Amino acid sequence: MPGLLANLSQWAHASDAELEALVEQADFGDFVASRDLPPLRERLLRLEREQGITEVHRRVSEKVLAAGARLVETPRYTGMQRCFALSPDGRHLAIASNRLGKSPGGDVCIWELATGRVVDAVGFEQTLVGSTGAPSCLQWSPSGEWLGVILNQVVIGVLRAFAGTLPSFTADVTRRWGSPPGWAVIHPKTVKNTGHLPAWCWSPDETHLFISTPGPDGALGCIVPFREGARVNEDSEGIRWCPARLDGQPSKSQPHTWVRWSPDGTRIHGYCKHEFVNEPNANPEHEQAHSSASVIDVRSGDLQYRFDELKLPAAFSPDGARLAYGEDPPRLANGLTAKTVANLSKYVDVRVYAVVEEYVWSRDGRRLAVLIRGYESFQVLIFEAGKLLCQMDLKRRSFGMASSSGDLGRWAWSPDGSMGACLLREAGSAEQWKREGGTVELWKVGPSPRMLRRLEGTSGIDGLAWGADDTLVGTGPHDIAFWDVNTAAPRFRASLELEPGRVPPPSDWNPWPDDVARFIPTEHGWDFMRAQPDGTVECPPGSRAQLEPRLMFSVEGRHAWPWRWALGTRHARWEDGVSLPAAPREEAPFEERRVTVPEGETLEARDARHGTWGFLKQYQAPTRPLDHYRAEPVFTHGPAICRANLTPYLGQCVLLRQTREGTWYALGALLEVSDEGLLLYPRAPIGSYRERLLSFRDILWIGPAVPLEPREG
Repeated sequence: MPGLLANLSQWAHASDAELEALVEQADFGDFVASRDLPPLRERLLRLEREQGITEVHRRVSEKVLAAGARLVETPRYTGMQRCFALSPDGRHLAIASNRLGKSPGGDVCIWELATGRVVDAVGFEQTLVGSTGAPSCLQWSPSGEWLGVILNQVVIGVLRAFAGTLPSFTADVTRRWGSPPGWAVIHPKTVKNTGHLPAWCWSPDETHLFISTPGPDGALGCIVPFREGARVNEDSEGIRWCPARLDGQPSKSQPHTWVRWSPDGTRIHGYCKHEFVNEPNANPEHEQAHSSASVIDVRSGDLQYRFDELKLPAAFSPDGARLAYGEDPPRLANGLTAKTVANLSKYVDVRVYAVVEEYVWSRDGRRLAVLIRGYESFQVLIFEAGKLLCQMDLKRRSFGMASSSGDLGRWAWSPDGSMGACLLREAGSAEQWKREGGTVELWKVGPSPRMLRRLEGTSGIDGLAWGADDTLVGTGPHDIAFWDVNTAAPRFRASLELEPGRVPPPSDWNPWPDDVARFIPTEHGWDFMRAQPDGTVECPPGSRAQLEPRLMFSVEGRHAWPWRWALGTRHARWEDGVSLPAAPREEAPFEERRVTVPEGETLEARDARHGTWGFLKQYQAPTRPLDHYRAEPVFTHGPAICRANLTPYLGQCVLLRQTREGTWYALGALLEVSDEGLLLYPRAPIGSYRERLLSFRDILWIGPAVPLEPREG
């Protein structure tokens, strides 16, 4: 009897009855997950849509999971997603994120594009992972076997991808010479040996890393040998510092803020956003900060050139042979010499003025997309071999908001460079775009470009990546979406933020204090759950339907297999979980307080009292910590947060979240509402103390506070 691998197409086209027979007859002894699992999964998904979960799902799960697989939960909530990296084969996306709220630590998760689910996750309990505002803090090795990430803004840690383990290599080399100079700060001792956030890259053979950081005698980075299990610092053997001499003299350059190693291994190219002479005697009036590009010769460690006329944005081609740069005018230079090859502005046909917002090279470096913002219109110009190939007019729509990480842009090339995806928004304010989102357009690129289809559901998305398996990924600080580019159908879409009106639950409500809390909101509180690697899932029955779609076995660490298909086998089972006994609440959730009005109060004193307390004579005060409440109803950022909606809650306790960077909540009495803002007691944690009212613009959501109760055991 032929084995499973004889004819996979037979499985795809088999009827349901034939499928059951194939399962009985198939030999899974030669099962290869990378080859066999995706078509099997696709066929069983179709069967589930038609008949629900059947005995066939359970039988196949027994065979697929026989060799073992870890259970991984795709998170419902995470902190801010900070860094993004598409794997070399385009099948996985790595994301580094904070923990939710103000919890320390972070996570690196690897998402499978074909399913839109997490297949590997590594948690860092006390370590900050990645960074915002600096690209390439998270990088795959060329083979896809390793994943490097910035830790605590200083150290580079390398972990084995798909293994679920912490970094087995670290490089901490930015402290001795790379810490901020004492003369540049008010308190020099506070910056001693603190190090800095370094740009870095892999060598093409994965034997070394280049780390861009100041070194001894004016060095401009170091080449560090990569060995699994090593912990490298400035005193380690094998480190080679790059002296970065220019024409035989010390260059006094600043470290690169973005670097890559050329595929042939001979050069390291990159750019610096803020080039200046970093010396105590430098005159800032004569030495203005500027951008620069340069190339380091790997053998000598010296600069082949430094190009001080660089204007951002800038993008080296994948092989480093060409450099596109400049906002106005856009130019194309030889990446090996910085000599101008072409002035691209002669191809720009936009009235009044036009500036470049982004350069994006195709994966093979053959084509260059130039995103141009004009006075009245936005365009995408496509160049091939330095010449204009085509031009796409976006019809008075603008590009979506730019990503803060810089890892993913608003244009993404298909793997073969024949198509592109562009993130757009209709004319309107940035706040409106954040609420409503925009669209993604897929374009066929060529001498006669044409728009193929539109993808909806882009709220919160600010970066795109086009991977393998006909999948486009959209990411943002708190959102992620996966689309099938052939049908425009969404594969998975999620906001990873807490729902409006919710704050993270109290840590002492977590029944497993030694584990990271996973939770689902309920009407009166939270349900906690825990997924064990062996397939056991502890979760109260009322929340299982919400959790189940996010549970996947990770086969060989790379391929998602639905946990629900294995229920009823030895590989998967539900348990009700553990609940803490509910402590009796002796105090009410709120107490009434009165505003003291002194006898014989003067007009001046009355005005001062009104300025502090508004015109109320009594108000409601919370008796419990902030995380023991939720807001209901909830008014979200925009027109809904207004005087008319909030006035009915004067004197009541309200819960709100502020819009400022980071996560800031406030719980207090609503004392006054005007057309511009509100008076809260106590004051919100973020805001100017010169302003009496908290502006509506600074509120992400708000609502009257409702007490929560821990789940009774």
